[in-house]
Amino acid sequence: MSLRSIIIRLSCLLLPLGFLGGFLGGCSSLSKDQIDAAMIDKLASVEIVTMSGRDGQIYNRNLRQAMYSSYGAEAEYRLASKMSISASETFSVRGVSSDFKKMTMTISFTLTDIYTNEVAISNSVSANATLGTVSSKYGIEQSELQARKRLAKLLAERVRRRLQLYFLSIAQPIDKT
Repeated sequence: MSLRSIIIRLSCLLLPLGFLGGFLGGCSSLSKDQIDAAMIDKLASVEIVTMSGRDGQIYNRNLRQAMYSSYGAEAEYRLASKMSISASETFSVRGVSSDFKKMTMTISFTLTDIYTNEVAISNSVSANATLGTVSSKYGIEQSELQARKRLAKLLAERVRRRLQLYFLSIAQPIDKT
């Protein structure tokens, strides 16, 4: 089941409680395409502040693709992100030490309304990777580069999902025409 289907079914369940009544106005009167179009407009209205470094570039590229930045919507929000990476050299499994490395990448992000300069949401997401099973120095370096790349891509998707949930929580009524 896709994330879109889950969100639509969840909103239909919450409708009687009044949480999303203004947004949906009735689940049967709006199609999935109308909800998707409204979400794409919101996501595309986010200006993404560029981060430096290889990991930052990978994160930015994947986030821009996920946020429909090429859609051409007028910017209403600004997203500033900060990346931090930590790694532990050795850890033990059941009392046996090894040369594994555990890497944690964290993205702290702040979404700011451009017009009012108020912080709309400030949050962080993180992910872990275990690496270092290769014995050669070159292999270890490549393993670390690949882990950083995978984590940057994963965190870009998680940030987009957090922003999507935020936009669903502040949803405005959709023009049904």
